[in-house]
Amino acid sequence: MPNSFDKQTIAEARPYKAVFFDIGGVVVGSPFSGIAEYEKEHNLPHNYLNIAIAQAGPNGAFQKLERGEIDLWSFYDAFSEQLSNPENIAAYSKYARLRGKEFDEKSFKAPVINGRELFHQMMRKTAAAVPSMVQAIVALRQVGYKLAALTNNFDFPLDERGQREQELILKVTGQPIMATSTSTSTGTEATRGSMVMAQGHLKTLFDYYIESTVLGLRKPDPAIFKKACELVGVQPSEVVFLDDIGANLKSAEKLGMKTIRVELGKPEKAIETLESILGIKLLVGSSPTSVAKL
Repeated sequence: MPNSFDKQTIAEARPYKAVFFDIGGVVVGSPFSGIAEYEKEHNLPHNYLNIAIAQAGPNGAFQKLERGEIDLWSFYDAFSEQLSNPENIAAYSKYARLRGKEFDEKSFKAPVINGRELFHQMMRKTAAAVPSMVQAIVALRQVGYKLAALTNNFDFPLDERGQREQELILKVTGQPIMATSTSTSTGTEATRGSMVMAQGHLKTLFDYYIESTVLGLRKPDPAIFKKACELVGVQPSEVVFLDDIGANLKSAEKLGMKTIRVELGKPEKAIETLESILGIKLLVGSSPTSVAKL
């Protein structure tokens, strides 16, 4: 079993040419942890807020923010209203019944949710990169895979108020997790603030950094996966895609991508699956080694 190999030879032989990574919950901490923490602090049933977010469908506040259709301030108002809607109780009751969970719909009162507070809590959980995932990305680069981040993200306003908001989250986390970008890997020049959900260097790990706010599309819309493949220059069948959300993975899989679900708190399990699919070891030593497949 060789410890090193020629990139060009392997590139020509392997079935997969590119690896696409979600960012939040895969390469950095999960905003879902922030939601769970908020629910616990406010005595809400587990997953109540996730169900409320999903209940809104593609026209929900979060979905519009990530497509760049509303600004941050409008999002805060819409997010608060959406999550405080009493209709969410019936949606959660259905969710609980399907999973055999106890939930007294009649006695439960709709909570009043502060969307801005919740959003800040979610973003704080994305403060740190996942070391094992970063190591795997670096290893993949060493052996010549095309690497793309495919992220649902949002813009910080560039005005003074927007910068204060950004600094407020930074001050709480104590980590430089957000930066202002002046261009994107999609080739679109920009003079706007863009949230980078990890340390400033993280973006440079990828050959392509594909953002929902730039494209006006968001996962799980099949169109964003097709556009990503077009930008990277690969077919869906040549891509392995890692994400933490089932709906995103299902959409990618339907197009022909090989998918891996990254479970909360279990990045190494996902990396082991990636190693098995690609036939290389990514977390052993300073450089990847080939295994049986290659």
